[in-house]
Amino acid sequence: MKQNRNTSDNQQTKAKKPKNRKLTRGAMSILLTALFIAGVVLVNIILSVITDTHPLYIDVTENASYQLQKETKEYLDEVKEPVDIYVLQKESDFESGDSTNYKYRVQANKLIHAMENNSDNITLHYVDLEAEPTFTAPYTQVDWTKSHAVLVTSGDLYRAVDLTDLFTFNQEQYSQYGTIVINGQKVEQALTTAIVNVTTKEKTKVTVLTGQGEQDLSAFTKLLENNAYEVETVSLLNESISDDSEFVIVYDPDVDLDDKAYETLTKWLDNDGKFGHNLFYFPNDQHELSDFPNLNALLADYGMEVQYGYIYENSENHIIPGANANHYISIFDYGEDTAYTENLRNPSIPVVMMLTMPVTITDETMAKPLLKSSDKSFLFPRDMKEEDVKSFDPKTGSLNGAAIGVRNDGKEGSKNSSVVVIGSYEAVTGNYLSSTAYNNAAYFVNLFNTLSNREDISVVIEGKDPSSKELGIKSMNAILFPSILVRFVIPIAVLVIGLIIWIRRRHK
Repeated sequence: MKQNRNTSDNQQTKAKKPKNRKLTRGAMSILLTALFIAGVVLVNIILSVITDTHPLYIDVTENASYQLQKETKEYLDEVKEPVDIYVLQKESDFESGDSTNYKYRVQANKLIHAMENNSDNITLHYVDLEAEPTFTAPYTQVDWTKSHAVLVTSGDLYRAVDLTDLFTFNQEQYSQYGTIVINGQKVEQALTTAIVNVTTKEKTKVTVLTGQGEQDLSAFTKLLENNAYEVETVSLLNESISDDSEFVIVYDPDVDLDDKAYETLTKWLDNDGKFGHNLFYFPNDQHELSDFPNLNALLADYGMEVQYGYIYENSENHIIPGANANHYISIFDYGEDTAYTENLRNPSIPVVMMLTMPVTITDETMAKPLLKSSDKSFLFPRDMKEEDVKSFDPKTGSLNGAAIGVRNDGKEGSKNSSVVVIGSYEAVTGNYLSSTAYNNAAYFVNLFNTLSNREDISVVIEGKDPSSKELGIKSMNAILFPSILVRFVIPIAVLVIGLIIWIRRRHK
């Protein structure tokens, strides 16, 4: 009987061990599954926090509409000062709009985020002015009666950016129906130039002469201001040029300088023998050259003269292609002196000018070409009579569309004073400066940078259209997909897999 009792106890013990092992394995499975799910949830929470401040998305649009361009990234790498970008709306409001405007606003927002992500010194904020009406109080130099979209600050410097700076609009739609329809964006250009301005402590001063019937130069002066130049206007009839101004612009004057203004400019260029000043002259093509004796004398002092006529381009490679090809609107080659082009980002893009008056070099020791036509071009006289056109036998050859004359005291290492003549005042009008097919904006900013010995890079950046073709995914989906994947798809998938494993093991 004793033996039977021992045998029964052993059998009971053996029966309990597999059961205990099964329970232990089940508990461990549940614990491991719970820990794994908890880990995934924790990672998901961390990624959610990160994506709230640094959104993660994959841009699969054909022209990388939601990525910064190379020029922008290169500039942002050079930003050393802390910069704050304040979008003056809630993020959801900034991206809102109808079906047309929405895609541009979303693109703009993603590009602003990308600017923050590409620089350790840039911080992005969203400010709801309705909830924080006192936010604007410290920025007294901003006209807050206007609709500003973004404020960029660095230290004590700040610059407001309007919606018209960020986007281009359908002007016809607005003028006829009062409807604002966005048809392009300039976000990278607008914010990069704002950053340039607030991080440049000492700006180079440029003086534009007025009072002589000049044309509108606002497109060019805005370009200079965007590149951290300080522009002032001065009439030599009752004002003087600032002592610290490094540039003077005489733009398409309708009348000549009087004797006093001529003397003022020559003394300013000489600068008491210290030199270091630069004059830009855009001649007027509607008057005889004899109407401008003082300006002609000023050019002669720097080894140049303007010819009365237009450059007629006969080279197919130098004429803008298309049904409206015009021999008076042409591409110009850069001069041989690379000092004025070596800092251009893309010297393969040409400068284009219209109705260009040739600039002749009269003293090669002082003056040299900046922009040249092809050797198939010729001068078409401005005063040619209609009856003389048939008998006109032009002499072909390369002509200078722009030239520079330089003077100094002859000592090694001394500063130069320069006179730059641009044969076409159209070269710096809005149509040519805004076109990314031409290098006008980049070239003339680079020319100013070179003459003032500034090492700043120009920030002429092309906007991109988010409406272009995509690689199989809609633009909005391209933005939202990674967020959905991280926040919902992966956690749910892991949870389902964990439950399946747990249920299967429990029923083994």
